[in-house]
Formats: sequence, structure tokens, C-alpha cells
Amino acid sequence: MSNVRKLEAANITLSEIIDRTEALLPAIGDRALQTERDRNISIETIREIRAAGLDRVMQPQRWGGFGLDVDAFFEICWRLSSACGSTGWVYAQSAMQKWSLSHASDKALADLFQQRDVRTCCAFNPRGAHVEPVPGGWNVTGRWQWASGCLHADWALLAAMVPESPAPVLLLVPKEDFLIEDTWHVSGLRGTASNDIVIDQPLFVPGHRFAPMRATDDTALMTYGNGSFGAPQASITPWGVVTPVIGMAQGALRAYEDSTRDRLSAFGGQKVAQMVGPQMRISEAAAKIDAARALARNDISEAIERGKAGDSFSTDDRVRFRRDHAFIVNLCYDATMMLARAAGANSLFDTNPIQRFLRDVHAGSMQIASNWDEQAESYGRVRMGGEPNGSMW
Repeated sequence: MSNVRKLEAANITLSEIIDRTEALLPAIGDRALQTERDRNISIETIREIRAAGLDRVMQPQRWGGFGLDVDAFFEICWRLSSACGSTGWVYAQSAMQKWSLSHASDKALADLFQQRDVRTCCAFNPRGAHVEPVPGGWNVTGRWQWASGCLHADWALLAAMVPESPAPVLLLVPKEDFLIEDTWHVSGLRGTASNDIVIDQPLFVPGHRFAPMRATDDTALMTYGNGSFGAPQASITPWGVVTPVIGMAQGALRAYEDSTRDRLSAFGGQKVAQMVGPQMRISEAAAKIDAARALARNDISEAIERGKAGDSFSTDDRVRFRRDHAFIVNLCYDATMMLARAAGANSLFDTNPIQRFLRDVHAGSMQIASNWDEQAESYGRVRMGGEPNGSMW
């Protein structure tokens, strides 16, 4: 992917977007420890991301955004995540939700984008939602878990089953209409504030305020032109949880290299950087991370190009994309674990970023969208002539 090519339908180059992102990384990295301790991203980081325009990357141009595609999101997100896993994770969710929201009606988007740099959070599990159809919309109550970034969100996208749709939809609810319960006391991705969203009393949600979660969307493709809208949603949305893990692994590799160059062995006083073992670990870990990133770029590019061309995506294609999502996370998890085991006992301290990246990668790898066992089985079944049995393919 060329960093100097003009991205279609945008008055900005990929190189410019990357430069803006990289300019933020030192300060975001410096705040990473405090982000974890606060269990929330700092307002300074939120403001800097907004000022750089990164929140508007996949926001449609007609609604004040840059209207770029998933490939631009990918290049921003893994870099942010390499400085702070929690920051990259929250950015990924809000940015990918802009992609999902492009499937909503103009009336819904007009409500949402009254402010230019709107941030969203999302809870995809519809089981906690209780919906009652009423004239003009629905009355909604319930509890939704794992709403990453909810403390800074202007709107929440809450999954629910409604009679009008065979698949779950995402209901759009402004922040003044829901409560946040502090439940996010966890081992990894502590700074994401992935708390519960609660609506105790019946809340009226107008019937236009939803985004569908359909397999493909020709209307969005024709409206906005981005090739990813011609690809299955299940081939695209998992990048919101896969991409940050790539960046976290990259951050762990950089932290290991930085801490190892001048490190002396505990007993012999030897330079660790001159030992074969650490050199081999760096080589293998770097190769795994590079392979993960290359596979991700390849799949994203394929989905965009084929989606724009109007290609159909076979079952084989769909389960392959889902297999790759999970395999990429496996590569990054293995690379990070390898580096952490070689880093020595000093890496266990809270102030050492290696242990934080290890815990963040572990937390990121536990998402259902990147469950290797399920996706590997589904892919294998199809290759052997059977039917897929995994979720979200």
C-alpha cells in the first residue's frame, strides 16, 4: 500500500493521515500508565485525536467526515495501539462504528452528526435488551455489557432484536438517556472503560434511530462509494477488534527492544543484546507481527477492491476472512507472549510497558470475533465439503 497515493473521494492523503497519527504517539505513550490507573482515557488524548481529525476518518463526507475506507482506519489504529492498547482499542470501536452507522438512514445520521466530532460506544450483545413496539418506535430497557469508551461517548449503539428485523439492529441512544455502571475491573485493556450501559425505565427510541446489521448493503455502496460496503459486514467489522491487537504486539516488540539494548544479565553482567537467544526472539516475534500486518492489509485490500467491483463473496471467501481474523490475533498473541517470557523479572513492574501490552493483547484476543477454535473449525468444515458452523461469517 503506497503512503503517497490519494485516497478516493477524500481531500487528504494516506501519508498525511499517518503523519498526524504518528505525531500523537509520544504523548499517548507517555500517558499509557496513567490511562490504565485511571481506567479511562484522558481528555487530553481525546482532544488530540479529535484535533487531528482521526475521529472523522470513516465518517461519510456528506456528514462532515473524510469518508475514507477501512484501509485508512487500519493504518491509524494499529499505530495508536502500539503506543497505548486501551487508546487504540477505544479509537477502533468508535471509528468502526462510523462504518456501521453508514448503513443507517439519513434521518438517523442527521440526529447523530449534529456535532462534527461525535464519538460513539457500542454494545453488540442483544440478550440484555427488552424491546416493546409502540407507535413511532420502541420502548427500550435493559443492560448492555462491554461498552468500550462509554465515558467519552456522545451516543451509544445498543444491540436489540426488534420485530421489524430478522437480525439484531443497533439502536442509537444519546448519552443523556442512559446510565453507566462502573463494572470494568479487569486484568487487561483497563483503560477502555468498557462498563455496562443501563436503561432502567422504558425509553422511547424513535423508529428511525437504528443501524441494521445485515450481511451486505448495496445501498451504502451506491451512496458512499467505499468498496468495503460491498463486502459482507462480518468480513469487515471484526477489524475493529483485530487491528488493535496488531498494534499492541508491535508496542510490545518496541518496548522489548528498547529495554534490552542496554540490559545486563543478572548474574554474569553480560550484554543481553549480544546473546543469541534474545536476538532469535526478536527475529521470530517481528516476523509474526509483520506477517499478521501483511495478511490484514491483503484481506482488507481484497475486500475493498472486490466490494467496489460488485463481486459476490462465496462461503469459502467468508469463512477465509473470518479464519484470518482469528489467525492474525493468534500470531500477535504468540509474539507478545514470547517477548514477555524473554523480558526478565523487571518487566513485571507496573511501570514496564511490556507487561501491560501482554495483558492488553491477552484481553483483546478473548473476543468472540477472534476465537480461533470456532473460526478454524468452521473454515475446516467448508474445506471438507461441509457447512460453516461459526458465528458472524
